[in-house]
Amino acid sequence: MRLLQRAILLGLACSLTNCSREAAPAPKPDYDQASRELMQTLAPQVVGTWTLRQVQVSFQPHGYGHALVPLRGDTLLQNLATLTLAAAKAPRNAPADARYPEFEGQLHFRGQDYPVYLQLLAYPDQVVNHQGPQAHFLLETNYPVGSRQRDAGEEWLTNLGLLNDNYTLELVAGQPLMHWRGLNRGVSRIDLVK
Repeated sequence: MRLLQRAILLGLACSLTNCSREAAPAPKPDYDQASRELMQTLAPQVVGTWTLRQVQVSFQPHGYGHALVPLRGDTLLQNLATLTLAAAKAPRNAPADARYPEFEGQLHFRGQDYPVYLQLLAYPDQVVNHQGPQAHFLLETNYPVGSRQRDAGEEWLTNLGLLNDNYTLELVAGQPLMHWRGLNRGVSRIDLVK
């Protein structure tokens, strides 16, 4: 009888004190799926013709390229070039993966067109916390494999730090604006407008 009373009291105590089994843990987010969804939204917005409206360069006195440009201090360049981007016709990664959209296009500078390539990768803070830039990428030239001589314009863009550098990318919701932030070589920010 005492055992039955104890079981009833224990059951009553648990119900009054809200005893229950531990709550099931929240399901872990599927980062690949979240990245895929972010890129499917972002990729169509990146396609088009963009003007590099403002290019902010942070002077690096000991940087090899800035000595060749030459820069004497922090610089703001207006309407530097035009960039036309489209989905890559022949993606470098086969099969194509929606998490890593690839683009190719032309950078028009001083009357010359330079073929460029970039592949977007979802920015981790955006995937996890929905904050910060949407993606990051390397902006590189896209010439056929083999040796070739750079012309003066391409050499200048490379020494400035615009070409062959890593950037973060952030699109402004509802507006034809995109911001890039340079991660390595002196180009600190580029504001692009469609």
